[in-house]
Amino acid sequence: MAFLELRTPRDMLNKAEREFDRLQKNFDIDNVFNYFVTANHIRDYIEKNKSVKQIDIDTLFNDQDMKDCRDLCDKAKHLKLTKRPDPQTHKWSGCIGGAPIGVLPIGGDGEWELWSNERVVNIQQLSERVLNKWREFFEKHGL
Repeated sequence: MAFLELRTPRDMLNKAEREFDRLQKNFDIDNVFNYFVTANHIRDYIEKNKSVKQIDIDTLFNDQDMKDCRDLCDKAKHLKLTKRPDPQTHKWSGCIGGAPIGVLPIGGDGEWELWSNERVVNIQQLSERVLNKWREFFEKHGL
């Protein structure tokens, strides 16, 4: 019997889709955490059911967006990464004095960024790219 009825890679992709929908409606820390942890752990379900060659999984996870997803997941769960560079996150506020002039509209919800290896990644845009890469992977491998 599966844990909490999540049995297959498709079950996990469907969960990631639901988490993404919640994230789009309310971009807050709970939804960011839930989305990136779920999206990262789809891999575990694929590896467990051995439906895709490991080389294909490894190729996907050599993609920078998937590495960033993994870093956000692991950072959220463990607070500090010790086996690779420890990224930081930052949220620009949409209030006066909360962001440099011209970065955000006044009164906006703000923007979250991942700062890693001198790269700045918009977390909301990353969430969409990661989900699209999973969708393509599932289609390509008939999952």
